[in-house]
Formats: sequence, structure tokens, C-alpha cells
Amino acid sequence: MGVVSGFVDFVIVVFSVVLALTVPLIDAQICLPSGFYPPALVDLKRWYEEEYGDYLMKERPHFYIGLVWVEIVFLWPLSIANIYGILARRPWAVTTALMAGISTATGMVSLMAEYLGSGRASDKLLQLFTPFLAFSFFAILKGLFSKPRHTVIKQSHAAAARKKRA
Repeated sequence: MGVVSGFVDFVIVVFSVVLALTVPLIDAQICLPSGFYPPALVDLKRWYEEEYGDYLMKERPHFYIGLVWVEIVFLWPLSIANIYGILARRPWAVTTALMAGISTATGMVSLMAEYLGSGRASDKLLQLFTPFLAFSFFAILKGLFSKPRHTVIKQSHAAAARKKRA
């Protein structure tokens, strides 16, 4: 079970690093003025739009802007917490992984429904987003089936006896 758990942790950390970098540097350009970003990042976003045919990023429909705000306000901090929590083996990382997994799954289902339903998405774009569904699946599994490690505090017999009398 340790190998499976280690693999799941690895997947979550890798995708959390990807999200921790792409959300503020690329995705946030949807909501914030391009003047906030250096020209190299603006060009990188434009290249991505053209290379992968991401029409939602180019057209910026309102639901997509809302999903990006959820990424900025909710998913980005969770990604940072996941990286630290998993690498430092914090017991609360189980909860942050579950939250990030559910948030990612919800957003990805919305995006994939649009991409597949519209018929406008390129195969390259669909292949780029499919691993994020796997990430959300692994993060949810970690959150549901991992047991957080609790610190056991041993009390002396005298302290326990005093506690019982009080």
C-alpha cells in the first residue's frame, strides 16, 4: 500500500506544482489586465491559445472567467498547501487534497462538457486537459481513503487522575 500511496502523493504534488505556477502566471491573465504581466508571459499565453486552440481562453465567456476566479481564490492556495502538506507529511494534507480534487473535478467537468459539446476543441487541447481529471481522481481518493496521522499525547497517570477528579 505504501507504493500506491507514494505514487498518489507524487501525482498530487506534480499537478499541484503545475497549478501553483500556471494559475497566477497564465490563467490569471484572463481576469487581470495584461499590463500586470511581462510581455514574455503575455506572449506565452497567446502562443498557448493558438497552439492548442483554446477558444475559451481567447473568447473569455463569463462562465470561464468565473472558473478562473475560483482557481485564483480557492485552488491556487490549496495547491500551495498540498505541496507543503504532502512533502512535510502534515496530517491536514488529506483534507486539502480532497478539497483540491473536488474543485478541480468540478471545473474540469464544466470545461470538458463545453469542449466536447461544442465540437470546437482540438484533440491536442483535450489531451492537455485529460490528465487534470486523473489528478482530481487521485486527490479525491487520497482525501477519502487516507487516514491522517494523529499525534498521540501520553498523559502521566497522575495527570490523568487529577483530570478525572476535576
